[in-house]
Amino acid sequence: MRKAVGIGGLRRKEAERGNELAQREIEKLQEHIGVMKTHLETFVREHQRDIRNNPVFRVQVQRMCQLIGVDPLASRKGYMAELLGVGDFYCELGIQIIDICRATRSVNGGLMSIDELRERLIRRRLKGSEPVVNDDIKRAISQLAPLKGGYRIVDFGGRKMVQSVAREMNADMSTVLGLAQQTSKFTADDVSVQLGWDSDRINACVDDMLRSGIVWVDYQNINIPEYWVPAFFSQLSGASLSASAL
Repeated sequence: MRKAVGIGGLRRKEAERGNELAQREIEKLQEHIGVMKTHLETFVREHQRDIRNNPVFRVQVQRMCQLIGVDPLASRKGYMAELLGVGDFYCELGIQIIDICRATRSVNGGLMSIDELRERLIRRRLKGSEPVVNDDIKRAISQLAPLKGGYRIVDFGGRKMVQSVAREMNADMSTVLGLAQQTSKFTADDVSVQLGWDSDRINACVDDMLRSGIVWVDYQNINIPEYWVPAFFSQLSGASLSASAL
């Protein structure tokens, strides 16, 4: 006489069928991804020159790589990095970013707008070099993380800044910088009126910013000193700075 399977047995069989179906779907998906990677590799080979010379196209191809799980920057010796020509490109760009950030650190305290950094890179790079866009800078900086130098992108009210010192910026400093981003300066009274802070909190924050070099103090008005944020100066990317800072 055939023994009844029972509820437990039915559940086990159902789970086994579910596992089999899931495994088949995974195998199909892996097969599709493999085909897509092959097509992508062929596409990259055919458009190498455009990828290297057109920064917008380069960004689009890199995003396409990410969508199917290919990281062209995972290894400088990776096949996609070689095909895209981005391994050496981002390595060179990272070295140039480090040089510029170190040269200007005494001026801006290790904080620079990403737009200013791009302009400096364009002036520094040899004529005929691949064009550079902000997305390239972000990718190059992401590759500098193992150096533990504090290189990262920070955001102040939608304004992208490059930080190049291993320093944690506290919430008060970030808030005051956000307050100053339109005029590039602030006073203690500005902070008091707009943020409602007491003098002790304001003085502590300002002292931290002065010590780190993020702000400069202007005593032209003895009664109300002004604090300027050099990283927000538009003229810092102009000819007012010496060529040695490039």
